[in-house]
Amino acid sequence: MLSTPVFGGLLRLCPLLVALCLSSVWASAREGTEWMTSYWYNANDTKLPRVLLVGDSICNGYQPFVRDELAGTVNVSFYATSKCVSDPTYLKALAFMLEEYDYQVVHFNNGLHSLSTESKAWESSLIAALNLIKEKGKGAKIIWATSTPLKDPARTAKAKELNLIANRVMQASRIPIDDLFTLMDPLDRNVYWNDTYHFREDARKMQAKQVADQVRAALGARKASAVEAQAALAAAASETGPNGKIAATTDVPDALANPGFEGTGGWSIYPPAPAKGFMEITAENPHSGAKAAKLTVNSPGLQFYQPKPKLEAGATYTLKYWARAASLSSVGVFLRTTKPPYQFYGKSTGKLEATWQEYQTSFTLPADFTPADHTLIFEFPAQGTYWFDDLSFSKP
Repeated sequence: MLSTPVFGGLLRLCPLLVALCLSSVWASAREGTEWMTSYWYNANDTKLPRVLLVGDSICNGYQPFVRDELAGTVNVSFYATSKCVSDPTYLKALAFMLEEYDYQVVHFNNGLHSLSTESKAWESSLIAALNLIKEKGKGAKIIWATSTPLKDPARTAKAKELNLIANRVMQASRIPIDDLFTLMDPLDRNVYWNDTYHFREDARKMQAKQVADQVRAALGARKASAVEAQAALAAAASETGPNGKIAATTDVPDALANPGFEGTGGWSIYPPAPAKGFMEITAENPHSGAKAAKLTVNSPGLQFYQPKPKLEAGATYTLKYWARAASLSSVGVFLRTTKPPYQFYGKSTGKLEATWQEYQTSFTLPADFTPADHTLIFEFPAQGTYWFDDLSFSKP
C-alpha cells in the first residue's frame, strides 16, 4: 500500500495518470456505438488565437456556425464525442487535443451522454477532466457550457441535475458558465428540435452566436469585418475533407424570395391545375423555423418553380435545399432558361427519404446570364407528397 507522502508525490508528478486511473474506476457503461469527431480549422495559422470546443453532438451541431462567427478573429478547433466524461479513454483523447495547439480558450461541455451515470461518479470524473484541462491547457481561459434541454421532460430533469452539479464545480474554480440550457429551454420543442436531443439550424445558430460571444468576451476580441472573415474562411479550405473538399462559401441571402417558406409568395406550380398537384405552406414538421412547403403531386412531371433568381453572370453557385418525401422517391432540380431552346445549369437528382436530408448542386453561369430569362425548377417524376425547406444559394 502506498504511503501518504508517496501518493502525494504521484499526484504532483503524474496528475494525468491518476486522473486516468480514477476515470477507469468510475467508468459508465458504453453505448451501442461510440464516436469521436475533431477538426482543426485554419490548422496552418498561428497568428490568431485559437479556441477548442469540447462537447458532444450538440457541439458538433453548432461548431461550423461558431467557426463562421469567429472567422478572422479566432481560429476554431473542436472535439466532439459520445463518450461520457467517466469513460476510461475520454481523458486520453482530450489530452491529445489539448497538446495539439496552444489554445487561448477552451469551451467545455459533457453531460447528455452521461444522463444514466451516477451523479457523484460523474462529478468526480468532471473534476478530473477539468484538472486535465488546467494542466494541459497552458493557461487557456476555460468556459463551461451547460447541457441543453431535451424534448423528454424526464431526461431534461436529469440534464438540469447534472448542470447544477457542474455549475457548483465551476463556481468553486471561478470558471465562467455559458448557459446554453437557459438559452434553449423557453423555445418551442416542436419548432426548434429535430428529435429528442438535437436541434434544427435556427437553434444551432443561436447557440453558436452565444458561444462565439462568450469566446470573444474572454479574449477581449472584436468581431472581424466581412472581408477579414471571408479571407479566413477561404484560407480554411481543404481538398481532403472526410467527405470531399472543405470549401468556404458565402451565402447569397437575396437570391430567392421566401426561401424558408416562412412567408407567402415567390413560388408557383406548373401546370396550374389543382387536379394535377398543388402546394401548401404548412407547419407540419418543418426542417427549421415554423413552416415548410408541402407539395402534393398527382401527375408526374409537375414542376415547382421560382422565376428570376437574383444571380450574377459568370459566377459559380451552390444551391442547397432540404427535402423529404412520404415514401422513397426522387426530385429533379435545375436552373433553366425560360424559353426554348432550353439551357440547363446545375441539373441533378435528389433521392428523397422520409426524414429531412440536405441536397446540393453546383454550377457556373455564362457571361451573358440574365436573371429575367431563367427559372429555378424542381420537377417530380412520380406522384407523391414532398416537403421542402431552407433553400439557399452560396458562392465561393
